[in-house]
Amino acid sequence: MPILVAYNEIALKSRYVRSSLERKLVSQISFSLKREGYTNFNVTRSFGRIIINSIPDTAVDVVSRVFGVVFSIPAEATDTTIESVISKAVEIADRELSDNNTFAVRPKVVGEHPYNSRDLAVKIGSEILEKCKNKNPKVNLTKPEVTIFIEVRNSSAYIYTKTVPGVSGLPYGSQGVAISLFSGGIDSPVASWFMMKRGVAIYPLFMDQTPYVGESYISRAVDAFEKIKKYAPTDHFHLHIAPMGEIMEIISETREPRFNCILCKRSMYRIAEEFSKQNNAKGIVTGESLGQVASQTLDNLNVLNAAVKIPVFRPLIGLDKVEIEEYARQINTYNITAKKIEGCKITPSSAATTSKLEKIEALEEELDLKTLCIKAANLIHI
Repeated sequence: MPILVAYNEIALKSRYVRSSLERKLVSQISFSLKREGYTNFNVTRSFGRIIINSIPDTAVDVVSRVFGVVFSIPAEATDTTIESVISKAVEIADRELSDNNTFAVRPKVVGEHPYNSRDLAVKIGSEILEKCKNKNPKVNLTKPEVTIFIEVRNSSAYIYTKTVPGVSGLPYGSQGVAISLFSGGIDSPVASWFMMKRGVAIYPLFMDQTPYVGESYISRAVDAFEKIKKYAPTDHFHLHIAPMGEIMEIISETREPRFNCILCKRSMYRIAEEFSKQNNAKGIVTGESLGQVASQTLDNLNVLNAAVKIPVFRPLIGLDKVEIEEYARQINTYNITAKKIEGCKITPSSAATTSKLEKIEALEEELDLKTLCIKAANLIHI
């Protein structure tokens, strides 16, 4: 049984870019299917569609997780003679229609054939009314209960009644590389997923703040990473870990504890920037949402930005917590990331909602944090 793959954004690109993205999408679909144990299938390109042959329809969920896929469509195939197309469409209609159902026929003919879409719609609709009259079907072109879709392409015709929504976006890695600050909380996996959806290859970077966080903080991040990993069509997707315990100890000794979170986050940015140099990454991804916590006010975000020279991408900046949680449910990370864990032990009781760059830089100079960040970046491991 074939599966048709629909995409849309890729089709808007120039011929060269479109062809490149289509090839990447075909490769990533094939990789994802093989990783899930599917074999002996083949993937081909047709104008506006990718077609997977010799694959069971159970594979549609795997295909739908591949970035760039708008719909995956389990279909049945036949040859393109009008008699074969009508026969297969009626067979499927008879199977799908219940008594007194309304239906519509939606044909699409691509290429040169001795009939057009209107010919198919009229003839198939008439045949369904005649051959399935024991079920008393009725035509409803506005809001049918069953829709028979037909696509005639080259030497094959495909008939189907359902489509499975995909994640859309662009093929993974087609837009470059970024380092994602991956804490394992609700926000950072969603932020990573959004950037992956836009074609960015992600290097998740977890800051190990032991002994200033508990074991549950670490295990939650690992579990959340495993969920996100399923969306990455590559064997080279790992959770990278930076040791931050020494930095946390030094920050805890500052004379201005209300700035602990700002000092900590700027240190994370610096470590990520050093790591980006090692991996040709073009930016840092964070799960920050404007005004959500003290370190995410507009004033403090500007101070955080000043810690690094590369762009900081915040795909969740305009979303509130409820919206972010809904996305977390959609990508199946919420139940893990919403768990209560042992949080940071040096979070101040009254964190600063505003900070001055000069003040923060002076504190960092006193603590020699820049040197410690470079040291931590050189100790990153998987």
